[in-house]
Amino acid sequence: MQSDVDVLAVWCALLPALREQARANGVLDRLDRDAERVRAGGSARQALLKWQPRDAAGELRGWSDRPTAGLAGLPGLAHAPGVGAGNYTCPRDRCARRATRDEHGHPPRCPAFDTPMRPA
Repeated sequence: MQSDVDVLAVWCALLPALREQARANGVLDRLDRDAERVRAGGSARQALLKWQPRDAAGELRGWSDRPTAGLAGLPGLAHAPGVGAGNYTCPRDRCARRATRDEHGHPPRCPAFDTPMRPA
């Protein structure tokens, strides 16, 4: 079982792609409410279980209440992204995620807390 800091790192890494999918499925407001709960100290594990693209058996899940607009799957996310190594870390010291500057040299942002990550 992953630690809470590792689960938060996965939530943070998945959040941008989840937002794109939620926007496309008309449920962005629901995802944003859950993201705000995590920011306020709520369970990232619970949010990740609700929104991750695959269920425990590895099957693609649909999470839209619209009958034909389920989550189609996120390319390259068959497995949860690793926390990896990098030069930046969680701005609130709540997770183990590490990141590096993007291809344009910009420092990474923390999607979970919507703030710049801090140098490690």
